[in-house]
Amino acid sequence: MTRTVVAAYPRPPRAHASRIHRVRVGGVAVFAEHRAGVSYARFSMTGPATVAVEVADPIADHAVFPEERIGHVTATGKVLGFDLAAPTSVVVWINQLEPLFLLPDPPEADARVSGSDGVIDVLDHGADPTGRVLATTALQAAIDRAAGLAGGGTVLLPAGVFRTGTLEIKSHVTLYLAPGAILQGSSDPRDYPIDPGRQESASDASLPPDVRYWGRTMTFSRLLLVDHATDVRITGRGTIDGGGAALRSREGIAPNLLRVRASSHVVISDVLFRDAAAWSIHLLASQDVVVRNVKIINDRATLNTDGVDIDMSADVAIEGSFVYTKDDAVCVKATGNSGLAGEPRHIVVAHNLVSSRDAALKVGTESEAAEFADILFEDDFVFDSGRAMSVVVRDGARYERLTFRSIRVGPHVDHLIEQVIGVRAPRADLGTIRDLTFEGITAPAYGKPASNATWYTQFRPHAVSPAGPVHVFEGADEAHQVQGLRLKDVVINGKPIRDAGAARRVAGLSIGPYVRDVTIESSTSRP
Repeated sequence: MTRTVVAAYPRPPRAHASRIHRVRVGGVAVFAEHRAGVSYARFSMTGPATVAVEVADPIADHAVFPEERIGHVTATGKVLGFDLAAPTSVVVWINQLEPLFLLPDPPEADARVSGSDGVIDVLDHGADPTGRVLATTALQAAIDRAAGLAGGGTVLLPAGVFRTGTLEIKSHVTLYLAPGAILQGSSDPRDYPIDPGRQESASDASLPPDVRYWGRTMTFSRLLLVDHATDVRITGRGTIDGGGAALRSREGIAPNLLRVRASSHVVISDVLFRDAAAWSIHLLASQDVVVRNVKIINDRATLNTDGVDIDMSADVAIEGSFVYTKDDAVCVKATGNSGLAGEPRHIVVAHNLVSSRDAALKVGTESEAAEFADILFEDDFVFDSGRAMSVVVRDGARYERLTFRSIRVGPHVDHLIEQVIGVRAPRADLGTIRDLTFEGITAPAYGKPASNATWYTQFRPHAVSPAGPVHVFEGADEAHQVQGLRLKDVVINGKPIRDAGAARRVAGLSIGPYVRDVTIESSTSRP
């Protein structure tokens, strides 16, 4: 039998060790970092391994999610042990303490090494690895040099802290962050230039929130920009840190961590994104983009820190990633930002573990496109979220063939599903939804809310007060319906949903008058 190899990553510079958790994987000590109310540990593993998490006091209660990814759980004294079957992320809760995120990676197959052909080490361009000297000019020079090589090149950030303002990643360039490398966003707002002729609404405190944080105008700045480019990769086991909590609270600015704008053939993999000032990864009017094995951890006290926003983009895959953030974890939308247009189509969000105090898996709210079509969320896990699944139309679009399949809803989720066809002020055209499917949804410990009213209820054409009755599934009127709603193999607290009455009683999933062609079925045999 092949022995599992566990590799601990270098302790990141300036990292604060968790005072709560000590972690060993396969007998190897793994560094656990504390940030913004959570602890997390990154490492690589070649196969199954035994995990031991030690805390200060004897373990009285514990939970690990998703349970499907672990086995053989034991709690002995102050140590929680379990088998981790594969390099996939899990969340650990012990004794009501802050959560611990275990974020394992498979072995790195394409590590870049200084001195190799086509690899440009930023140190050779004078980038300061201590973070004391701003490295923007040196880093951009390395990127520009890589872009000028025949067929493109790789820019290597070795272990260290590289403090920078906005960088533009150009066609045929790979940005590689080695384990222990941190690309640290500057704390100076002057290092994030706004697109010429634009004005960010996020910085205008005089505006009401619905206008101030409108995606069309909220931000025109970012830490990393891929703009009208092709064949770009951002990869490696390093970290991109936006310093966003300080930028929002002290400077009042909201640059994205990464914006991919009007680009194609882009791969974002393995990197940890953290502390965004606004949206973490913004895929804007782009095509053929893959986000794979990415980790996103944001400060939940910072607004608008979406995980991945798929905005007017097509042929996008979000795979095997971990997202923990304040606002939407993975969201398909259409904002009209930068004066661009596009229809969200052919999008797959699969095998992810996500958490958001707003919506975890979402389509909308902003829907400034003619049509959204062929969008699939599959084999995803949701925990600690305001809404597990959300479908919201506020700008008159047609939504067609939206599917949530094999979604496991874990602990601390307030609302299972949210669905709204609503309006924006000044009133936009109402939208429609056709062929909306929820299949293989399981929530083994779900507490049905007292009311179905959520933040977006107020945007319905005939809004009711939060105290009034609210249907989860509801069109706007006869001309703007939900046409074709399917609930198949939905199991809540161990109870299969077989009809509309059970959906309402067990999960609060009531169906309003403007929902047509409803199918509810269960393949589970009756007891």
